[in-house]
Amino acid sequence: MHMHPHRLPAVLTAAVMIAVCLVPSGKQNSLHASAAVSLPGIDVSKYQEEINWEEVARSDVKFAILRCCKVLHSIDDWEVDPTFEDNYREAKKAGIAVGCYLFTDAASQEEILADTEYMLEVLKDKSLELPVFYDLESATRQEHLPPEVFMPGLLAGLERIEDAGHTAGVYSSTAFFSECIDRQALIDAKYPIWEANYFNTSNGLSSPVGHDLSDEATIWQYSGCGRCPGIRTTVDRNICYTYQFFDRQAVITNSVLPGGTLKAGSNFTLAGTVSSDNVLRTITGTIHKKDHPNAVQSVTVYPMAKDYKLTGFFTKKLIFSTLTEGDYELCIRAVDSSGAEIEVVRSAFSVGPDEIPPETDAAAPIVTNPHSMPEFHFAGQGHRRETETVQNQPKAPLSVRMNAFFYEHWALRSALRTANSIGIKCALERTPLYRIVSKGFCQLETGYLALQIRKLSPSVQQPEQTAEV
Repeated sequence: MHMHPHRLPAVLTAAVMIAVCLVPSGKQNSLHASAAVSLPGIDVSKYQEEINWEEVARSDVKFAILRCCKVLHSIDDWEVDPTFEDNYREAKKAGIAVGCYLFTDAASQEEILADTEYMLEVLKDKSLELPVFYDLESATRQEHLPPEVFMPGLLAGLERIEDAGHTAGVYSSTAFFSECIDRQALIDAKYPIWEANYFNTSNGLSSPVGHDLSDEATIWQYSGCGRCPGIRTTVDRNICYTYQFFDRQAVITNSVLPGGTLKAGSNFTLAGTVSSDNVLRTITGTIHKKDHPNAVQSVTVYPMAKDYKLTGFFTKKLIFSTLTEGDYELCIRAVDSSGAEIEVVRSAFSVGPDEIPPETDAAAPIVTNPHSMPEFHFAGQGHRRETETVQNQPKAPLSVRMNAFFYEHWALRSALRTANSIGIKCALERTPLYRIVSKGFCQLETGYLALQIRKLSPSVQQPEQTAEV
């Protein structure tokens, strides 16, 4: 992968050099780290022939970006790089962080998506620490296209790569990023930028010292004729300005997690967003007894994205109301595009007696963002409980006891709610069975809400409830 000097206009190159010299090295944005982070790496293809990856690993090289495929629509040439499988296997075995790239002259969205599917077939079951890059440098088919024409197809392709579970990025020259690629659109969408800039030299710099592209690129290719132990030929040399591909991290924000003591049988709804700089392939939540590894409950989702909100399926599968008394721990883990398992958060909590004395009432849920407030949820009971008749208290009226019945039969209310929603989706409004289910659901909901209004309203004096067993 080489950029020729005639492709880098002298005026533009001089402007870039001046800008680099004037920008302070400590400036950062959401994608790019300080120039103080300078991790050396290489990119290779079949032109580097057979590589001794063990020897490469003993050098200063921290990462390698491998050519996966080449597609030239201009001559109908489709090729999987013959060294890709060996390079992938041996580089990973040697402990080198690996990414890959697709060299393509695609000039339309249809071509880009076709090339992407071709590459993704090769990348099946592959785990990459660095992104999957498009290598865009065709002077005949791409260079003349304005960003408003070229970018929709490029962004669609990048999204498809991330849908497949890989972090996606773009490689090109400084000239290309100025002419047909909207650099800011890539930054706004958090796609890493791999930029080739040889600073007006025919073969590239012998050393990156004295230059800094950290404010505009995630990875800088500074030479096309570098040297590396273990490789007999010349090789492209690169500098990576971020640790995001090496220190795998995922965080949870705006979260509501269980903490303190929850009342047995009460419901609890998780909340929060799990985020990473790299694509998250899976997020798994488990609840287990403290000091016991076997999960009591577990759920796994497949986001194939860099952000995932803990809502819907994930939260519905962790049912706190079914937990018996004891000490528990909630653990949320993620697996990203490199296949690394990342622990996102742990939260310890207890499930106490059905009735908790006022002085030991359940603690408030843990809110990791002080500016976010958890939603208020009425707690339903999953079973009928025994209570003792309180001396000198009048028996509760029938209406109150009926409301208590509706309140305690949480599972029945939930089942009817589900059946009701299915009936609506299937347009069963006129069938007798739907009318029966719908009527039962409305009665239970009405009774439940009436009880909550009685409990919350200070103006209503609610007698002590008594349940005969």
